[in-house]
Amino acid sequence: MIKSTYHHGRLKEALLKEAFKVLEERGLEALSLRELAEKTGVSKNAPYRHFASRQDLLATLAADGFREFADTMEGAVNSLDPKDFPTAFSHSLECLRAIFRVYLGFARKRPACYRLMFSELGYSLHSESCRSNSMRAFGILTETVGRAHQQGWRSNEDPLCLGLQIWATVHGWASIINDRLLPEHLVEAVDYPLEDLLFPAGT
Repeated sequence: MIKSTYHHGRLKEALLKEAFKVLEERGLEALSLRELAEKTGVSKNAPYRHFASRQDLLATLAADGFREFADTMEGAVNSLDPKDFPTAFSHSLECLRAIFRVYLGFARKRPACYRLMFSELGYSLHSESCRSNSMRAFGILTETVGRAHQQGWRSNEDPLCLGLQIWATVHGWASIINDRLLPEHLVEAVDYPLEDLLFPAGT
């Protein structure tokens, strides 16, 4: 095999890109630093310049997953201009709906990465980057819930508990989808009614 040449930063990027591909196509068990070296065309020792072990690789994948998750959620909320909505409350409610869609969209698009991020294995590997980005994602949710709460949404309930309830509900639904516990036609039938149930218009 002809060995590829990478600048220091580009090799890590190439390894992670290939690792995510293997993770989604063949699962966690298929990931190995040796195979990643072969797929990227570098020596078998080259990946160890960036990852001390397979566990280190998995921790980095989980951290990158959380970063993308938080970035996408933040981007969805920031894309909604308050001036485009008749009231501040309608804007806050649409932000909550956007978070709901991002959460489910990420889980569906990146099911293996999602499982790693939220699994016991993934949690045991969490780095400071994992923790900061997971808390950033949860913070976006709780901040939006708090804003809607101040505007009268479910005002008799505790906003932190509301945020936890929403997270638990959406996370549970995402897990049902990813584990294929329901036929696809039932998943499609529930998606939008669940969004309306959580965030009914005019509430």
